[in-house]
Amino acid sequence: MDSREKLLAAALLAFSELGFAGASLRAIAVSAGFDVAMIFHHFGSKEGLWQAVVESMAADFQASLAHELLPLIQGEGPLVQRVTQVLDIFMDKLVQRPTLTLLIMRETSLPGERRDFLVAQLLGPSCERFSPFWQEAMEAGVLRRSDPVLFHVGIFGAMAMILAFRPILPSLGAAEMDLAELKAHIHRGLLADAV
Repeated sequence: MDSREKLLAAALLAFSELGFAGASLRAIAVSAGFDVAMIFHHFGSKEGLWQAVVESMAADFQASLAHELLPLIQGEGPLVQRVTQVLDIFMDKLVQRPTLTLLIMRETSLPGERRDFLVAQLLGPSCERFSPFWQEAMEAGVLRRSDPVLFHVGIFGAMAMILAFRPILPSLGAAEMDLAELKAHIHRGLLADAV
């Protein structure tokens, strides 16, 4: 991992946990093992660093889309199986990158240029890619009919909340569940008539 990648990883963690205003460039640099001058060298400013974090997230999404998701959303085979696999990949990605979820949740609640940038770079392209797939699944009766964009945003939010609540689910009265059991519950909840 080079200096730029280390700084991006440290910045993602800081921005997701502390927000843009709360994140310190000096602390991000120290966490990555560098002097703050390295941030200015690579990114020019705090805003430039934040935008680079979002662009890195968008690049990860595009890579995942190309390698894992496009073959499913444009592929052949039973639609219910492809929807289930897409949902599982979404859940796996959220488990692997919880800081990404925190950053998205934090920034989408605050109007302004950063939210607009996040929508343009990541959220908009994600909705554009998946809405036709969700629409196809709804028309085929695999998913219940709703607005496909709302469904896409909703499933992201629902999965993020389930994962955030996972440690306390038993204290709320739910059984303790591993990731496979959580996925199965999501499948039953969304695909009740098809699974």
